[in-house]
Amino acid sequence: MVAPYQPPSDHQLVNPAHARSVMGVLGLLIRTVGPCSSLGIILQQARSEVASLLQAEEDATRPPKRRAA
Repeated sequence: MVAPYQPPSDHQLVNPAHARSVMGVLGLLIRTVGPCSSLGIILQQARSEVASLLQAEEDATRPPKRRAA
């Protein structure tokens, strides 16, 4: 069953759970059409963009590292 849409909060760029789900679906589609096909290459680019958004969101919500004295 698909979870109902929940918009990200004001401070979130993307919903991390949704982004991971989309990356999984894109991976399945890439395997289906083949990674070297034209469509596979386009899907890989889309997956890369979603991964970049997810990384940016994780970086934004991660507390800053403390420096060792």
